[in-house]
Amino acid sequence: MVNGPGIAKARELPLFVARKTLLVRVSDARWRELFEGADAISEGGVRAETHGRVWYGSTSLILPTRGMGDHALLFALAARDLNVRVRAMRAAQREASLRAPSRLGRISCEIRVTEDPRGVRIDVDVQAPLIESRASRRALP
Repeated sequence: MVNGPGIAKARELPLFVARKTLLVRVSDARWRELFEGADAISEGGVRAETHGRVWYGSTSLILPTRGMGDHALLFALAARDLNVRVRAMRAAQREASLRAPSRLGRISCEIRVTEDPRGVRIDVDVQAPLIESRASRRALP
């Protein structure tokens, strides 16, 4: 019993295949400059959960892109560039570490890149368990 198409003769492969593509190289030094000039807003708080206290926070970065050319292209590059995501994650981790009441454990992040009239907006949501000593845990309500 045969289900599907029967045997077919293989065709000869072409000598070459060509496609037109746009190649872009992004300068990491330029992204660094944009992050240094970014407008950053951060907030967060601690929640008590069954396995301990957890820090939940959010950091919003707006990278100023005035006078840099095509705004839509810059947004598309920022949304796809791994270096941008790593820089945004590190900035959010720094902000969370400064605001948290104790050291942070393993951090998990969710990153969203959107267009903004002032530039490219990057929102990073952070979640991390707090590393607390037993003595400080007993003292806390």
